[in-house]
Amino acid sequence: MIRAPTPDDIPDLARIHVQAWAETYAGIVPDAVIARFDIAFRTRQWQGALAREDLRTAYAPGQGFAQVGPQRDPRDRADWPEELYAIYLRDAAKGRGLGRALLRAVLGDRPVTALVLEGNDAALGFYQATGARRLDTRRFDEDGFAGIEHLVGWTPPFTV
Repeated sequence: MIRAPTPDDIPDLARIHVQAWAETYAGIVPDAVIARFDIAFRTRQWQGALAREDLRTAYAPGQGFAQVGPQRDPRDRADWPEELYAIYLRDAAKGRGLGRALLRAVLGDRPVTALVLEGNDAALGFYQATGARRLDTRRFDEDGFAGIEHLVGWTPPFTV
């Protein structure tokens, strides 16, 4: 079952986010960086996200979520007005079509981008399999963690 989350879902969203982030980025992101994004951090993050009216969030209880909002990077706003902020599934929920269903649930009718960390080949493959094309490769340095990320984008009509 996929639905919009409510404030009552914040504890589950935070748990999913912490677990899926750790599963996804083990070996890609330093353990110390992964540890910074604990339950308390994710709870605060979800409290803020659910208070916003400009985000579309799809939630599969106990399994995963996806979220789209306004493009955050000024370099991309003109051509890519929306951004997939996150799509995370617990490893146990992967491989059954849930990722595609969550992505379909949050896409609107405007072009959208996503950022993929170098080394996250599974996400890059998933995005490309759902119709995204690689747009750019960029360096980043945020909160003491530097690396490379790939910018991908989908344009309507979506074929997810």
